[in-house]
Amino acid sequence: MPARIGDDIFIGEQVAYWRKRRGKTQRALAGLAGLSQPYLSQIERGERAVDRRATLVALAGALSLSVSELTGQPGDPTAPAKATAAASVPAIRETLIRREVGETRPPEGSVERLMAAGGAYDFAAAAPMLPALLGGLTGPDLVQVCHVAVFTLKHLGYPDLARDAARLAVRAAEEVQKPAWIGAAEFIRILSLPPELPTMPTARAQRMAVNLQPDTGDPEVRQVYGMLHLYAALRSAVDRRPDDALDHLREAQDAADSLGEPDNLGLARFAFGPTNVGIWRLAVQLELGESALAVERAASVVPERIPLAIRQAPFYLDLGQALVAQRRDGAAMAAFLRAEAIAPQFVRLRPTVRDSIAVILRRTRKNAISGPMRRVAAIVGLEHQLV
Repeated sequence: MPARIGDDIFIGEQVAYWRKRRGKTQRALAGLAGLSQPYLSQIERGERAVDRRATLVALAGALSLSVSELTGQPGDPTAPAKATAAASVPAIRETLIRREVGETRPPEGSVERLMAAGGAYDFAAAAPMLPALLGGLTGPDLVQVCHVAVFTLKHLGYPDLARDAARLAVRAAEEVQKPAWIGAAEFIRILSLPPELPTMPTARAQRMAVNLQPDTGDPEVRQVYGMLHLYAALRSAVDRRPDDALDHLREAQDAADSLGEPDNLGLARFAFGPTNVGIWRLAVQLELGESALAVERAASVVPERIPLAIRQAPFYLDLGQALVAQRRDGAAMAAFLRAEAIAPQFVRLRPTVRDSIAVILRRTRKNAISGPMRRVAAIVGLEHQLV
């Protein structure tokens, strides 16, 4: 395996390693993944970053790997914040098993504090709170706690546990029997699915949106309906179905325009509204390979209107990736620094960002390395490459 803790192993090197191990030529792998051979060669040499989910999914599938295996996730378990968060995983696992067999205990802790930590991408603070809250809550509170559990566990590298938490959310919502919360729980379950599954996540999101449509006169249902279309838009882009992606975006935009910006972040703190649609639109356009249009449209989005790191940080990371594709490296570094200031733990767990920064450093002359470039390199552990 090429990915050893402490080494500078990048996604392109992982691709080259697994390609050779599978006995494939670059031309053969490129054909299987739907890429050009020169593009694949640039990825393997570290001259191009893998900035699209579809490319990761296609390469992983062609190499018979999961996306996490290809990217070397979950990465260095000794990183301080990650180690603190991961220390709570055994207790989270035990709690989920107990809930699976019907055991509960009185919940302890504050749902509001957990939601604040989750909304800040503070995995080190959120993970220790999860066992006590997952163990006894019911109804909408449990659905929201499971949402934090899902993205915390996914980012820590425990996707199977994330799916267990998502199933618990669905059971909690079904007991409440309210369409908005059933839709919210299904959205959470869709988020827990592996990224390499073809078409199935998109189909589930579409089906749930159709099921909710008769109830969209309820503003809370319409918020979930819009979120499902946003997810379907992004996944359609990953599935290389651009027309479907744009159709879903239009449906989400119509719902957002009818609602306006949400009060108190809306149902389940999804923060669905025009600003959120703009944030997801950037991700979809980047995924469709429209980096110039993505940068242009992003100029009209003010992510700070949503006081959540889980909305703001991904926006600036996607903007940075789009700027890298445009070779606007100074602006890209500024976007990456903005994202890191908002959600440092999230940014440092993103292998695609590290690769993009490495690409910038490789194509910049040593004497032209700027102060922001040095700061970003240090954030992702590449400062020694500047020496």
